[in-house]
Amino acid sequence: MSFPAGRTDTDTDTDTDTGADNDTASAGRSIDHVLAVAIEPSRLAAGLVDAKGELLLRDRVTTPTRDVWRTLEQLIRRIIAAAPSGLPRPRAVGVSCVGAVDTRAGTVSPPLVPAWINFPLREHLERLTGLEVELDSAGGAATEAERWIGEARGVSSYLSIRIDTTVESGCVIDGVRLSGARGNAASIAHINVEPGGNRCRCGALGCLEAYVSSTALEAEFNRPLGRATQPMVERTGIMLARAVASMCATLDVTTVFLSGNVIDVLGDRMLEALHRELAVRSRLKSLQGLKIIEPHERIWPLVAAASLALN
Repeated sequence: MSFPAGRTDTDTDTDTDTGADNDTASAGRSIDHVLAVAIEPSRLAAGLVDAKGELLLRDRVTTPTRDVWRTLEQLIRRIIAAAPSGLPRPRAVGVSCVGAVDTRAGTVSPPLVPAWINFPLREHLERLTGLEVELDSAGGAATEAERWIGEARGVSSYLSIRIDTTVESGCVIDGVRLSGARGNAASIAHINVEPGGNRCRCGALGCLEAYVSSTALEAEFNRPLGRATQPMVERTGIMLARAVASMCATLDVTTVFLSGNVIDVLGDRMLEALHRELAVRSRLKSLQGLKIIEPHERIWPLVAAASLALN
């Protein structure tokens, strides 16, 4: 696949948005940038991101039930065709995917996307673009981005958690982001927080994700997240606190960055329940001063994916 220098305007049903102005185009050859791809259950996104974390161009589509790769391939081709005149080819591809990944094999199995089970995404992207591809989980990407351009700059050890339709997380210890055998280290989605509890999509009982993800909450209570009852909100905070307390004790970290739509919607009531439960469960002297931080600025998934190749 070639990376043409000229810009091609195409009529699509998506929201292609170029953030590049004339100055960007004219100075294109001085811009270090990568192609970023983010895979989520509800949408596929692709874009060009520069070395400062600025989106030069982006587009997204709803994740289809079939022909997911074909849809993603078309999306990426649109991004490349719409690149500003004079912009060189990206130096690499950064791609994040929700759920468990296998960074060694280069495969992904995003939840709620049954068409992709152990899908060889890295191989497909390498063939399509001819570029080096850095693949990681959405949690790993968010964790990397937080210390690149977020509020974790200067923090040597921390846990990062994002809660949306899934639970995504990652961890940095003494400046090194944990990876593990297949790239899923510090994933808390399937920590058991209620033995014999709700059945998780993974098949186990009592996983954190079965109690705090928006998908699980809305399915269990048969109501949108914005209409959550007080017991529903408090239970979410309690279950999240159980997982956080266990992870912080295991990993010896005292800083947790917490973000995502569930956190935003359930808000202070959920956080109050979280802190109350943490006070009960985090009694170790090493966990004194445990900080839960809500980043002031959201880092977009595409920028997080780009951090894998840029940082």
